[in-house]
Amino acid sequence: MELWEYELRNDIFEAYLTNNQQLANSLTAELVSRKGVGFFYRYRELNMAEISTIRFEQIYLCRAIRFAKSGQGDWALFKSYVACFTDRRFSLSMWSEYANDAKGICLEYSADDIASFATNNGMLFSPVRYSDIPIVNTSSQYSSIMSMMSKPRIESDEYEWRLWKVDMRSNDIGKLMSSIKPRKIYVGRNTDRNSDLFEELEEVAEEKEIELI
Repeated sequence: MELWEYELRNDIFEAYLTNNQQLANSLTAELVSRKGVGFFYRYRELNMAEISTIRFEQIYLCRAIRFAKSGQGDWALFKSYVACFTDRRFSLSMWSEYANDAKGICLEYSADDIASFATNNGMLFSPVRYSDIPIVNTSSQYSSIMSMMSKPRIESDEYEWRLWKVDMRSNDIGKLMSSIKPRKIYVGRNTDRNSDLFEELEEVAEEKEIELI
């Protein structure tokens, strides 16, 4: 990752910490434009639950407490929900970490689709900050959940973005949000193409008119 991107991602993070969502949105748009990002990618294990979300045009968001650093457990993290993406089409670390060592799949979404999906569902979509400097601003309405948006700099090869939603009325373990579907599905190099799961994936891709690569 180039220095300017580290800095811009950090500026977006700081904008949230100072309660300035308008600035955060503007800086996020600048990052998308400067990088020429037209698509985002979500690496997933291949299982029936994931195939079901594709069939019903959904995205699963897990509780943000999962992303809290060791020793942290603010109550707001139990009311926040997150889905992870990257702007990298080919990411060895993502294939390994999120797609079961390339036995899974990678879903491609257009940037416009994600932007509309976030707006329609009251979500935020922003890049992860990569820094080894701890959070020092605790006055923000977002500060109690921003730990989920910061990762060590050594992990910056993931180029991660996160779609997140805060719902103080919810006690759900996770959330299935509708309606969005991938434009393409990339199959991992180690995926078993002779399995019943893959056959089911092929049927869903054909049904939903999603290109399977």
